[in-house]
Amino acid sequence: MSSRGYIFKVVVVGDGAVGKTSLVMHFTEQKFSSQYIMTIGSNFALKLIPSETLSTKEKMYPDTRLQLWDLAGQPHFKSVRFPFYKGSSGIIFVYDVTREPTLGHLRGWRDEILKTVPEDTPSVIMANKIDLVDERVINEEQGRELVKEFGSAGYFETSAKEGTNVNAGFQTLARAILDRMPDPEED
Repeated sequence: MSSRGYIFKVVVVGDGAVGKTSLVMHFTEQKFSSQYIMTIGSNFALKLIPSETLSTKEKMYPDTRLQLWDLAGQPHFKSVRFPFYKGSSGIIFVYDVTREPTLGHLRGWRDEILKTVPEDTPSVIMANKIDLVDERVINEEQGRELVKEFGSAGYFETSAKEGTNVNAGFQTLARAILDRMPDPEED
């Protein structure tokens, strides 16, 4: 660790149009665009999370930067995604609560990623588009079951449009990654 903290690579994955880009945009720029533009290959963003934002009463955390790699979710981009997984310190799995197949497909996403990163790589699951209450077809319990199966650090019901739980999800992942780091005093 330098005096400026850590930098961690995080991949954001899930089917096309689940809101990955919108979640990253909200987290990094506090913006939301209702216009859908398909990600071609990947998008990259960098976000500093200050120590005071991450730290709790129980533990102090350093300033942390997340390199966020928002990867294209369409099946025809599968072959170009593998290089982006290499060196990832964390994973954000995203599904759309209004499209049932997107939850089940996260198992395939996990299998794909585990060909490149260790199984114990910290992750969180984000159930996105909870603002679309009347269109919702996946309940919270179904999402939480996947958290147990994956051993994820957390489950977050999110709305990129309204900003609901977006920061909490990214910050929880950052803490989970940091908790795996050796204590600097132990060197």
